[in-house]
Amino acid sequence: MLSTFLTAALAATLAAVAAALAREDWRPWSRAVVLSLVAAWGGATLVAETALTRVWGFGPRSLAEAAGVPTNRNSRTLAVAWLYPARGRAWRVDSRRMSTETTDLSPDSLDRLEAFLERTRFRGVFAGEAVASVREGRLLWWDEERALDALMISVPGRVHPDYLRALELLRAGPVTAERYGKLEQLAAATGRRVEGFEKASEAQLIFEGFSAAYARFGDEENARAWLTRLDGLWAVSDKRIEVGPLEEMRDGRVDGSAFLDERPAVGLRVGLFSVWTSSAQRTTHYWLSGSRIPDRDGRFSFDGLGPGKYVLALLGRPEDLRGAFKGAPGVFEVTYERPEVLLDPVRVLRDIEPVPGAFGPGGLPEGRVPLVPEPPSGSAAETI
Repeated sequence: MLSTFLTAALAATLAAVAAALAREDWRPWSRAVVLSLVAAWGGATLVAETALTRVWGFGPRSLAEAAGVPTNRNSRTLAVAWLYPARGRAWRVDSRRMSTETTDLSPDSLDRLEAFLERTRFRGVFAGEAVASVREGRLLWWDEERALDALMISVPGRVHPDYLRALELLRAGPVTAERYGKLEQLAAATGRRVEGFEKASEAQLIFEGFSAAYARFGDEENARAWLTRLDGLWAVSDKRIEVGPLEEMRDGRVDGSAFLDERPAVGLRVGLFSVWTSSAQRTTHYWLSGSRIPDRDGRFSFDGLGPGKYVLALLGRPEDLRGAFKGAPGVFEVTYERPEVLLDPVRVLRDIEPVPGAFGPGGLPEGRVPLVPEPPSGSAAETI
């Protein structure tokens, strides 16, 4: 469109300039005609450049530059200790870079990215990347409520919810009235929109996810209503799907405590994950249910849980989670017969000097100084 209209406009302008200079009856106004045409092109160019810069974000070369956040080179690496059997051990520790491929995802950076989206009204060349970064960052920090809010962002024509990951959080999290309200809000965001439902296979997973989420909240009517939407999808035309088991439990609870050596682990974040196994794909998923920072006595609790299998994980500095773990709970269940689960104390055995700084929203406190030299690279301690 631009090539067609700009070419025609330029041709008309050059013809007008030629006529003003060549026709004798136009010569008295030739200077005014030429200056007017030049001003029209200059003014239109200035207006277009201003609109592209201020409204659509042209100019900065990256999201980090546009939003005023550090690049991924300045991000930190944390560790996650999964306290269930894996790889022949009772636990495993993974490193986690708190960034995307280009942008830092510290809590301060995430706040700036959210402010950038509000300021630009979800428009511009970096809006999609900013939304994806906020969603990923809130999940990396196990900030379940803000992650759910980010996954549910819906701006018609610009951003649609990440239905699958939002439904995972709703199915794994506490079964409360507030969470049910967010499920209703997410369902209302679908409306007549097609964003997020372009492929029949993905739409099938979303419809099944809504049905399972409503079943978890004991709402059979809505659970069946979402299954009826599957009838028009070719991918399941010959497949019979039933409503999942309705769940009535609302008072499940998990209590525990965490310690770094002999001191309360106030510098760690404890995550609770729901274990879900796909019978069709024979894969196991661990969905974030919630996270807590242990109190001054090292205690934490999760309530409002539905029935199911759960595991624990710890998020913190690599030096705090390099060592032995005592009391790893493995996979445990919340059931109708056993709605309250009391876990054994979890202890991280490290020979370091502890610092009582809390794991707050502004990030982690400064790293602790080991009292003994670190093991050499490639040792058993490094490969945990």
